[in-house]
Amino acid sequence: MKYLLKQKIPFPCANRNGYIALVSILIVSALTLLIATSSSLLSIGESNMGLQENQAWEAFYLTTACAEDALMKLKNDLNYSGNEILNFDNGKCTIEPLEGSGKKNRVIKVSGVTFNQTRKIKIEIGKINPDMEIKSWQQVADF
Repeated sequence: MKYLLKQKIPFPCANRNGYIALVSILIVSALTLLIATSSSLLSIGESNMGLQENQAWEAFYLTTACAEDALMKLKNDLNYSGNEILNFDNGKCTIEPLEGSGKKNRVIKVSGVTFNQTRKIKIEIGKINPDMEIKSWQQVADF
C-alpha cells in the first residue's frame, strides 16, 4: 500500500512547460509584428514627406524659371505687360499683369503649380535699362 501512496496522480495541465513556451512564442510574435508594422508605417510617412519636399522644390524651380522668363521679356520689351500662362510637361506657371510702367519701379508676380504644390514669387525692380536693378526677390505666401 505504501507503494500506491508514493505514486503521483496526474492532473490536467500538470506539464505546463509546453504552455509557457507556446504563450511566450505568441507574445514575442505579437511584439515583432507590432514593431514591423510601426516601422513600415513610419517609412511610408517618411517617403511621402520626401516626395512632397521634392515636389515643392520642383514647383519652386518652375516658378523661378518663369520669373526669369518674365524679366528677360521685360528687359527686351518695356511694353511687356505679363498676364500669361506658360504650360510645361509637369506643371504651369502664371505671370500676373505687371505693375508700374516705363523704365522704373516695376513689379512682377509669378506663381507656379506642379503636383498640387504652389509657389509664388514677387520681384520689385528699381530700374530696367541700361542695367536691370532688382530691389527685392521674395518667395511669398500670397500676393
